[in-house]
Amino acid sequence: MKSEVKHLANNERYRILIIDGETYIIDIESSFWKIIFPFFFWMVPNSIFKVEDQEIVEQLQTETMEKKGILGVTSIAGGSYAVAISLAPLMEYFNVPMSPIVNTGLMLLAIILVGIWFGILRRHRKQKMYEVIELEKMPEKKLWITPSSIKHFLYVVFAYVFLIALDIFAFWAYVETKNVVVLIIASGFLFLFLITNRKTIREGYVTVKIKN
Repeated sequence: MKSEVKHLANNERYRILIIDGETYIIDIESSFWKIIFPFFFWMVPNSIFKVEDQEIVEQLQTETMEKKGILGVTSIAGGSYAVAISLAPLMEYFNVPMSPIVNTGLMLLAIILVGIWFGILRRHRKQKMYEVIELEKMPEKKLWITPSSIKHFLYVVFAYVFLIALDIFAFWAYVETKNVVVLIIASGFLFLFLITNRKTIREGYVTVKIKN
């Protein structure tokens, strides 16, 4: 059956699903494995929670237009490029002599810090949701969700593979150059990788199958 997907206001962890006139909320970051392997989102059932109070639905539902989202992404990308260009002349000053052990230790520390930062943001989004509604107290169902189109599936695959390759290259470049700026850039790519699963379900219509 078809389901309409809507975003929430300033909370990318959740989506609203409208199925047969009934409203549900899905947590797309509930599973660690679905964050690391976004394709699991389409392969295994997902929990959805029914919301009957329409005032709550209206409070959660986004009013942000897609164009604003595109503008925000464009601004971030443009700002990141400008910062990278500004730092380029200073790259050589961040080449700090380090032993291989220290170099590897800093890289592992950076990876851990990115994971902690992502976990803090994930927890914050959950707290924002629970200020409005406690999902676990709502009626729960399980369903399968499929990609909205072949183009959508290929887009997620490309983004996933591209970011993995970019992460590997960036961290390898840090190990070779021992440049702290390169490590910071690699950490940024790792964070982008962790939010790839948000692309598995996008606003519009998707095909779903309720688990009996």
